[in-house]
Amino acid sequence: MFKESCKNNREAIYGVHGFSQISDTQIKGQLGSGFTIAPGILVTVAHLVHLDANPKNPRVTHFEVIRSPDIGQKMESASLIAEDLIHDIALLKITSPRSTKFLTLEPDKVPTGTSCGSLGFPLGELVQTPNGRSINLTERFQGSYVSSFCQAFSPSGHIVDCYEIDSLMYNGSSGCPGFLVNGHVIGMQSQSRLGQGAAKPLLNAETKTLESPNIQLAISMWVPSMDIIKFAKENGITL
Repeated sequence: MFKESCKNNREAIYGVHGFSQISDTQIKGQLGSGFTIAPGILVTVAHLVHLDANPKNPRVTHFEVIRSPDIGQKMESASLIAEDLIHDIALLKITSPRSTKFLTLEPDKVPTGTSCGSLGFPLGELVQTPNGRSINLTERFQGSYVSSFCQAFSPSGHIVDCYEIDSLMYNGSSGCPGFLVNGHVIGMQSQSRLGQGAAKPLLNAETKTLESPNIQLAISMWVPSMDIIKFAKENGITL
C-alpha cells in the first residue's frame, strides 16, 4: 500500500547527526532523522539539537545530514535556523544541498483510524573506529494507524497537541516523517508514551513454575503537521 509513497518520499528523508567537539579526539552527540519541507530546509525534533537529546542541556554545535539515496557518500553540513522547544520542532538549513526534493505537509488534522506510515533511520549507530567515527544508518519503514489526536507532555514538559500512533518507536526514529498513502506528511515522530503490562505466564524451565514477566508497552507520539507548518511560516519558510 505504501510502496509508491516510500519510493517517492525517501528522496527527501535524511539521517541527522547533531554533535559537539569535546576535544581533539572526542565528540558527543546523537543520531536522528529528518526531512526537507522546502529546498534545503530540513525539519527534525528540537531535542536532537541538544546534548544527550535533553532539551535542558546546551545545544550541539555541529550538524551533518545524509539523504536516504545518498547513504555511503560524504555527509552534508547543516546549520540551525530556529527551534521550538515547546512543540519539539527544529529547522535546519543544509549548507550546499545535493537535492532540492521536499515533502508536502498535510494542512488539516486526519481522523482516528487513518492508515499511515513512517520512514527514517531508527536504530542508527554511531561507532568510533581507529580511522574516525562511522555512522551506520539503515532506512526502515513502519506501517500503523492513527490511534488518537490528543494532548500530551512534550520532551520539554509542555502540554501540546499530538497524534498517538499504534506502533513502537525506536531510538533514532525521532524526526521521522509520518505520512499518508499519498505521501503527504501528517506528523513527525517525537517520543513514546510508555507503560508497563504483564505478559502471558510462561513456564520457567528450571523451577517448573509459571511466571508473569513485566513487559514494556509503548505508543508513538507525533508532532502534528499543522504545528510544523505554523513554525516554518513564522521563520519565513515558504511552503
